[in-house]
Amino acid sequence: MRVRFALALPRTQSTAGVFADAASPEAILTNRPTLWIDECTPTVTLANHGRVLGALFDKSTGCTSLEPRLRVPQQSSAQDVAEFLIKQYWGAYVAILHEPGDGAAAIFVDPSGFLPVYRYEGRDQVILTTDPALFSLHPSYTDIGAHLLRPELRQASTCLIDVDEIPPGSISPLRPTGAAPLRLWKAADHFPVSVPHFEDAAAALREVSRGVMKSWSGVFGQTVVAASGGVDSSLICAALSEADATFDCVTVGTVDRSGDERPYARAVAEKLGVQCLFRTFDPARFDPDGSASENMPRPARRAFLKTLDQALESAREETRAAVVMDGNFGDNLFCLLHSAAPVADHVRTEGLKAGSFATLLDMCRVTDCSIATMVAATVGRLRNREGGDPWPPDIRLLNPDLVPADPKPLAVWPQCGSGRRSGSHDHLRLLMHAQNHVHGVTGGLHRFSPLASQPLVEFCLSVPTWLWATGGRNRAVARAAYSDILPPAIVARTSKAGPDSYIRSAFVAHRSRIRGRLLDGLLAAHDLLDRPALEVALQVDESKDDFLIDRVFDLLEAENWARLWHERGSIRTA
Repeated sequence: MRVRFALALPRTQSTAGVFADAASPEAILTNRPTLWIDECTPTVTLANHGRVLGALFDKSTGCTSLEPRLRVPQQSSAQDVAEFLIKQYWGAYVAILHEPGDGAAAIFVDPSGFLPVYRYEGRDQVILTTDPALFSLHPSYTDIGAHLLRPELRQASTCLIDVDEIPPGSISPLRPTGAAPLRLWKAADHFPVSVPHFEDAAAALREVSRGVMKSWSGVFGQTVVAASGGVDSSLICAALSEADATFDCVTVGTVDRSGDERPYARAVAEKLGVQCLFRTFDPARFDPDGSASENMPRPARRAFLKTLDQALESAREETRAAVVMDGNFGDNLFCLLHSAAPVADHVRTEGLKAGSFATLLDMCRVTDCSIATMVAATVGRLRNREGGDPWPPDIRLLNPDLVPADPKPLAVWPQCGSGRRSGSHDHLRLLMHAQNHVHGVTGGLHRFSPLASQPLVEFCLSVPTWLWATGGRNRAVARAAYSDILPPAIVARTSKAGPDSYIRSAFVAHRSRIRGRLLDGLLAAHDLLDRPALEVALQVDESKDDFLIDRVFDLLEAENWARLWHERGSIRTA
């Protein structure tokens, strides 16, 4: 399933809810509001309330139909309809809604982030679309600099000139003059209100995840899971198995044993009775000129991920699957905190009792710190001593004259609610860190990150933070959810390998080319780089400084992305 649309709003007209239909994206630039919807995009009509593009699932029945029967009161406002969708449905969708009186229109973007919608402010037109690559847009080097200072933060602005993103879970009036989006889905509404038994929380997560995977498999059909043998991808496999979905596994490893996950991935596949394919991170296939973010409005993916994309696509084609599901978002969803927040939460909820002391010991095991250190951190947390900047700028290899502006997150979830900052707010911040790594239903990749689904996010936020560390194991609730059908070694595993050796080899093999791309490129021409520091970094011993090499790859991705957008464009924007 792929969802694409483009809507043009002429600045010369106030916008009502009736749009002319366009046969192609090129045809939307007229003197009246005009909408193009890709023929492959599922569409649900909401009677006189508008239409929904994408996939909708009923929260109460788990219905996988793309055409649910929506009973919306006749005189509901656009906001009423959007709130109805939030409460009763979930999926990957955008709703174009009409007001019952004057016919004014609004757009609602579902809370998951699976279907990002971008707004381009042109001279004569305002354009909303899920696919900025349809248009001739140009890089914003100011925003590229802001992105590189905080590459893990998804901000409201993109790295394209005059293009912003509409926040997920918000509704915006459809008119050519600017109007701030109204946030309807609030993460704080799902914070813990009770303390379930650990076993009950694990059973509930199992039920929710099984329903989510059943719904998505009903849409996608044959699936292949990018399996590492870790907690997150293994939970996806187990949930798909219990949902009677048809799937296989693929694991991608390094040439050497340091990043070879085959024993773990095969153990999961054999236990669940599916096949497991193997692909290799081959440094020879790394393209130092390519962008892994080519159809995105930000250089948000690492340059080396293009090799992973190719490997997974090969497995998808071999298995004839419609999509590759990955475990992205899982560490964050399952509350992988390394702080005293869960201990402080438990003390605030139940006082200084045996349970709170057990949580203190659990977090000592999770973080590998002493009891004294954890006690001191907990006391500081209880006294509401805030930590440092939650989004500290990373100035490495950037021009030291760059002045970090205050970040403007796409999601402002940690500011929701009132009172002291709880561990749930830290949990939210974890989710924000993962937003750039969620694969949705736009773009050219046949990839999907089902763990970002709304029911899973809402459920996991409702679990008290200390339950996730039960027994001194991170993501404990997720481990327990399917412990009876997964290999014990998988349930107990607390760390896994990565493609570090591949990244180092690719850096060494293409060092000269990377140097030329960066020192003679667009980022350097726009004074974003610290050239002397970069010269030194490009000579680094690859066996000693993985973090600096990772930073070089961040810059390389931004450079390649900027060159691509500098040159591309398929239709003219006014």
